[in-house]
Amino acid sequence: MRFFAHAFAAIAAVVPFLSTSMAQSGTPVAYTDPDTDITFDTWTVSETLSKGGFTFGIALPSDALTTDATEFIGYLLCSSQNATATGWCGVSLGGTMTNSLLLLAYPYKGNILTSFRYTTGYHMPDVYTGNSKLSQISSTINATHYSLIFRCSNCLQWSQGSANGNASTSAGLVNLGWAQSFPGPENPSSPSNITLHYHDNGHNIWAATLKNAPNKSYTDWATMTKTTATGSSSTKISTTTIPASSTPLPAKARTTQK
Repeated sequence: MRFFAHAFAAIAAVVPFLSTSMAQSGTPVAYTDPDTDITFDTWTVSETLSKGGFTFGIALPSDALTTDATEFIGYLLCSSQNATATGWCGVSLGGTMTNSLLLLAYPYKGNILTSFRYTTGYHMPDVYTGNSKLSQISSTINATHYSLIFRCSNCLQWSQGSANGNASTSAGLVNLGWAQSFPGPENPSSPSNITLHYHDNGHNIWAATLKNAPNKSYTDWATMTKTTATGSSSTKISTTTIPASSTPLPAKARTTQK
């Protein structure tokens, strides 16, 4: 825990000095999942910034560019080193680690577990106590990546104690952040009690342009959910474990096997 706090404090000190050439692109790439036909705006992190890459995607209600959405359907594609001890990844729905709703995901015994977190400082984030809810739609795990498609209700506005925040979709631009780590969480069977290792496989913040995310099919897609979890939960669905070569990846997230 102490290392986690010191490491984040060090990162906070150097982030303002990162080269603009290392910045994450905010321009989305449309990706349609072949199994669900859900279309996402996606942003992919290259192997230059994170070994194996990282992709986050969003689908929004059809009126999200005129009326702030409170929910979205998300897509996570995270890197791993093997199919059994595969680390963790996360997104900040406000961009920064602090004062934003954080969503963490990690594989455990053939399933993807999730946890909502919140922190005001650079230390292990606390369990989020607001009313956000995650409902899984599908997931996959293989030797190089794990993926999760999910509905995230009450996730674009958040409240923890006296602090409040939101991501305004009507602005056409939202600040997002990502992080991922190869070492898995400690106490992985209990998402509310996990301890995270420092994100040794990269992190960054980007201003994400919402281009294709709003979709008139959103209401239909939102009914595909299979399980629901609030706060920090081990609720899970059957996860497909498949060979590395058959993982459905967006074009820019494809990796070359060596």
